[in-house]
Amino acid sequence: MILLFVLSISFTSVSASNYIVMTDDNRILESSGSEEIRSIASITKIMTAIIALEYGDFSDVWYVGDEVNTASGKMIYLKEDQLVSMGTLLYGLMLESGNDASLVIGARVGGTVEKFVEMMNEKAKEIGMVNTEFNNPNGMDVVEAGNYSTCVDLAILMNYALQNEMFCEIIKTKEFKSDWGTTFHNSNKLLNSFPLCIGGKTGFTNKAGSSLLTSAKSEDLTLTIVTLNMGERYEFQQEKYTQYFNEFQKITLLDKQEFIIDDYKIVIDEPFQVVGNDQELQKAEIFAKLDKENNEYVVQYKYEDYIVSKVYKAVKEKKYCLFGFCL
Repeated sequence: MILLFVLSISFTSVSASNYIVMTDDNRILESSGSEEIRSIASITKIMTAIIALEYGDFSDVWYVGDEVNTASGKMIYLKEDQLVSMGTLLYGLMLESGNDASLVIGARVGGTVEKFVEMMNEKAKEIGMVNTEFNNPNGMDVVEAGNYSTCVDLAILMNYALQNEMFCEIIKTKEFKSDWGTTFHNSNKLLNSFPLCIGGKTGFTNKAGSSLLTSAKSEDLTLTIVTLNMGERYEFQQEKYTQYFNEFQKITLLDKQEFIIDDYKIVIDEPFQVVGNDQELQKAEIFAKLDKENNEYVVQYKYEDYIVSKVYKAVKEKKYCLFGFCL
C-alpha cells in the first residue's frame, strides 16, 4: 500500500449526502458538506484515466500481466496473457468501470500498480486536491484502505481532466466495442436522460454509497456536479443543472484584441470571461491596471468571494525619432 501523505481529518460517516455545483473556473455555486472527506469508490477512475492519457500511449498494445488476477468487483473480464490495447482498456475503465482494467493500466503505465498510485497522488497535489488520498487505481474499499477525497477536490479534478480532448471523447461515449468484440455500455444514465450532459463517472461501494460525478455544457458554460452517498443522484443533478443553466451564463468582459495605453500595446490573447448574471454584474468590482515594471496588464473581477484575475502582456511601443521629432 502506498501512502504519500496522511490526512489528519477524520473520515465522515456515510449517513448523509455531500454535493457541490462548480463552474469550469472553479466557482462554487452551491454545496453541502463539500469539504468533508469520504470514500469515493469508482470516481477514482477519473484520475486513473487522466494519468494513463498523460503518461501512457493511447495506441499502446500489450499482453495482460498477472496483476489482473488480484482484481475483484466490477470487471470487463480480462485474462492473463490476453492481448489488449490502451484505448479499449480506457473505455472499459470509464464506461463499464472495470476494476481489472485499472490494474492492467496501472501496471503498464506505472511499471507497477504501486508506482502508478504514487503518480495519482502526485498529480492530485499538483492540481490542488488538498484533501485526497489514493491507495489503488479503482476505488475498491474491500481489500485495501480505499480512496478518499472531497466534493471540492473531485470537481477540481474533473475541471482539470476536461482539458484533455481524448478524456472528453471517452466519457461522452454511450457504447464502445472492445478489441475482442464485447460491447461496453456507459453506466452514466444522465447521458441518456439529460442532453446537456457531456460525461462523468459513477461509483458505488458499501462504504461509499452511491456516488456520481458529471459535467454538462450549455453554450460556453460548463458545470460540474459531484454527489457522494446520494440515492436520487440522477434526479438531483438534472434539477441542479437546469436551475443553474437558467440562472447563470459566461459573460465576456474583454474580447480578444490589442490596444494602446501610455505607449504600451496591450495584447488580450484570450477573452476575459466570468460566470455570473446581470444582477451580479451591477454589484461586482472590476478594475484593470497597467504594470509598467513587469510589462503586464492586470484585470480583476470581484463579486463577494468570487474573484477572477488575468494577466495579459503589455509591450512597450518603440518611438522613432528624427531631428528631435518623435513618432
